[in-house]
Amino acid sequence: MPSNVESAQKKELAGLLKKGSRTEYGKRFGFSDIDDFEAFADKVPMSTYDDIEPYIERMKKGGKNLIWPGRIHNFAVSAGTTGKGKHIPLSEDRLRSDQRFMRKVMFSYMSQRPNMLPFFMGSHVSLPGNIERLDPGSNVRLGEISAYLAKLSPGWLSLFQVRSPQTMIREEWTSKFDRTLEKAVRSDVRKMVAIPSWALRFFQRALELTGKKYIREIWPNFRLLICGGEALNTYRPHFNQLLEGLNMDYIENYGASESYFAFSDDLNRSDLLLTVDNGVFYEWIPNPKETKDNLLQQKTVPTWEVEKGVPYALVVSSNSGLWRYLINDVIEFTDTGQPRIQVVGRVSEIFDKFGEAVESHEAQSALEKSAEQTGATFSVFTMGGLIDPEIGAPRHFWFVQWVDQPDDPEKFTKLLDENLGEINRHYYNRRTSMGIHPPVILDLTKNAMYKWREKHQELHAQTKMPRIINDEDKIKDMIALCRATDQDKVRPDQT
Repeated sequence: MPSNVESAQKKELAGLLKKGSRTEYGKRFGFSDIDDFEAFADKVPMSTYDDIEPYIERMKKGGKNLIWPGRIHNFAVSAGTTGKGKHIPLSEDRLRSDQRFMRKVMFSYMSQRPNMLPFFMGSHVSLPGNIERLDPGSNVRLGEISAYLAKLSPGWLSLFQVRSPQTMIREEWTSKFDRTLEKAVRSDVRKMVAIPSWALRFFQRALELTGKKYIREIWPNFRLLICGGEALNTYRPHFNQLLEGLNMDYIENYGASESYFAFSDDLNRSDLLLTVDNGVFYEWIPNPKETKDNLLQQKTVPTWEVEKGVPYALVVSSNSGLWRYLINDVIEFTDTGQPRIQVVGRVSEIFDKFGEAVESHEAQSALEKSAEQTGATFSVFTMGGLIDPEIGAPRHFWFVQWVDQPDDPEKFTKLLDENLGEINRHYYNRRTSMGIHPPVILDLTKNAMYKWREKHQELHAQTKMPRIINDEDKIKDMIALCRATDQDKVRPDQT
């Protein structure tokens, strides 16, 4: 007998193929003749946005039955700001799946906190993105997925919102943030929905605005934070500090413009339950060490054949017309029966300027191990490298936002160097040959981080701080911003 995961995923694949067989894409690759996963993986190539962009451009001009049945008017912007970046189609089937996903999240929470419903009669804060028409008079709409969900939220929910989601999805980001904050500090806020970095900024600005030290002094009944788009655990130390004295619950959603995939179904765990019955069929590329182009030629395994502890690149087919589409995340399974996952890095986040090929999840693992060894705690970090003009040689610069700084910065830097060398052989070889000089760690204050983000990123609801910075000018600017504050300390060179 197949497992529940296997039967659910096979049912999803069959349903997707049946609908997709009526499209131009489905006819091109013979969907009607495919009856199992092996045939699907054999006949249909893996894809990236570049492969489907011609279909999407035709869809925006009125084309129908191209990659999903019917005509699609809504598109989620997955990078850049509205009107730029990748435009992922949002079919009506996909939007209904998103609504089901959010109901699963809330039903799961209420089953764990059955007495909490009266508590949430206070105010709620959300920070959705915005939606715009492609052109004046056009019926094609572009926006962030959070804005579409806000638009689809039931009317009664607006009664509890600090500000109406229907109003916020039409506002420019900075204005939306400031107006919501100003009203929130005068309200009895009990729940917030935002990506972690914006939630953190919201809390910090609320304290600055009110002159308080802890969030409990502003919102004594605050209880629930729902996050997605970034790893919640990265920000937990800061949240625990700012929200001290509050009996907090955290829910993390793992999703993207392409779909929602997993969520916190157990408040006592940090891994996430993969949703296997909601319009998405998953495939997994084990040990994704290749370049993105090479990954597209690799063999995949279905969810019922994955193993615990193995890093996988994620490939999805969905009811928005994505077929064997490579997602940029690296995933590990903590449980294959449920199944449960954790996001450990990004496929394309890699620093390879000096032949070291350091991936973001390797950088994070080295930093986490060094922190554990020294009793330090950090939240946000990013790294990059350049030829240091002071020594005329390559070196890495790490920008770390500390919760608890290491007592011995020199020891921490040495440990980070050693730990990354143990994880990444290329880095080890270049360090031992002095092809790369010892790393430098700079304190990434919140002001330095937000000044850098305002200058180098288009700010919106899903803007994320990169783990890897490859642009040399952006690295130089980050170095200058970190060194410009009195609190920042450059770590001594370890030779």
